[in-house]
Amino acid sequence: MGKDINPAELNGSSYLMVNNGLVEDLGCAFTSLTGYSKSDFCQKQISEVMCKLFGFELDLPKSTSSEYYLFKKSCEAIEVQINVYQVGRGNHKLYLFQPKNNFLLNSELSLVGKMMKENYLGVGLFSCPDFRLLKANGRFMEYMQEAWRAEGNLIGRCLNEMVENQVGSKTEAMWQNILNTGETAYLKAQQTVGQNGGIRYWNASIHPISEEGRIKYIVPVLDDVTEDMLKRKHIEEKYEELKKTLEMKDEMLMLISHELKTPLSIITSSIQTVELVCNDEMSDKLRKYLNKIRQNTYRQLKLVNNILDNTRVNAGLFRMNRTSVDIVLLTRSIIDTISVFAERKGIKITYRSMMDRSIVNTDVNIYERILLNLLSNAVKFTPEGKSVEVVISQIADKKKQKVCIQVKDNGIGIPNDQKDLIFEKFRRVERIVPRQSEGTGIGLYLVKMLVSLLDGEISVDSKEGVGSTFSLVFPLEKARKSYTDSALVEETGERLMAASAIEFSDIYYGA
Repeated sequence: MGKDINPAELNGSSYLMVNNGLVEDLGCAFTSLTGYSKSDFCQKQISEVMCKLFGFELDLPKSTSSEYYLFKKSCEAIEVQINVYQVGRGNHKLYLFQPKNNFLLNSELSLVGKMMKENYLGVGLFSCPDFRLLKANGRFMEYMQEAWRAEGNLIGRCLNEMVENQVGSKTEAMWQNILNTGETAYLKAQQTVGQNGGIRYWNASIHPISEEGRIKYIVPVLDDVTEDMLKRKHIEEKYEELKKTLEMKDEMLMLISHELKTPLSIITSSIQTVELVCNDEMSDKLRKYLNKIRQNTYRQLKLVNNILDNTRVNAGLFRMNRTSVDIVLLTRSIIDTISVFAERKGIKITYRSMMDRSIVNTDVNIYERILLNLLSNAVKFTPEGKSVEVVISQIADKKKQKVCIQVKDNGIGIPNDQKDLIFEKFRRVERIVPRQSEGTGIGLYLVKMLVSLLDGEISVDSKEGVGSTFSLVFPLEKARKSYTDSALVEETGERLMAASAIEFSDIYYGA
């Protein structure tokens, strides 16, 4: 270094001869190495030539040996070592270029090379720390043109030369963080807009590559996920349309149900008026027909009420009025009220509780709906002369005390392959249910939703031909000084009797 060099010794070398800052000559090997000939560089400023070769003005003093990325005339990047020598005692300098073996940069057998060749993914190779683009495939160029409106040849240009307002941006901060930490960055669904207005979406992963203990390259990998995104957006749009349609359906159901409920209520009131006004004038035959009208009116009211409640729950409009109540007292009051309906069919309802009192936080009306539905089903599917039993007990679940209310019948039971279906909407037990006992398939579905609203659980254990046991489990409250008690007894009068008449309306007593 620093010694004079004889040009005669340069045969077969890649060099530039410079005199007073102007390129005077270059070797044949230089043309082979870079693709540039004498006509490209002779009598050009060395600063201009260096900018052409390296992408920036490279002013190397004499006696210097450095490594840089050189860009051929074909835009291919290679790594070279540059040595600067003084020639003679004048103003001549000689720039000697020696190519370095760089497998990652120049071999198509490298992972980066294979990925670029396939062109399925957009792949670029940037040098560090200047973030200069050394290599890229067509898909990556498409992204840069669409995302950053980067025009022309991008090879050899730094990221801040391609991206507008790059300095101080989030993009610069992200790349700088990758360089500082060595961590890969991931970007989801980056949107680009082509010149024709077409929108594309890309997932990006930006990987650091280290050599000799330092990060030497950064490799962005881009995956065009436009088709997947458009499908997802289409599904989301269809989902929103479906959601609006279902909301309209719920509104229509509520409207229709309300419209049906009004005349049914009028029919019920009319029957009561006829019985009150014409009680002494009615024959047994007329009473029988009025009872049939009332029962079928109640059946329709039960269906309408179930549809309305189901719609309200699904729409999040179901109102609750929770209070602390003694579930033992409430359950006994309900059973006392509905026993008369079971007795008409010759079925006895027995009741036993393992506790004198059990306080839960619940909605009394909702609990009544739940228990009435389970009891009416038990009576409906239990043959005459058999019994239905209600048992209340306390259980421990994950160190939490809970109350369990079981409704056990001696009825037809549920086939094993249909146990999981009975709580689904519009699903009914098939094969063994008489036509006159068929329901709508809404009741137990609604019961399950109402139980969930009360933070409870419901399950069934059944054996075909033996009977079924439905179990309700609710969390117990800690001991309280005050809870609703006497008010419950007062409320289990005419209101509960009317609700029971509607709930048991689809049970035929042979009349």
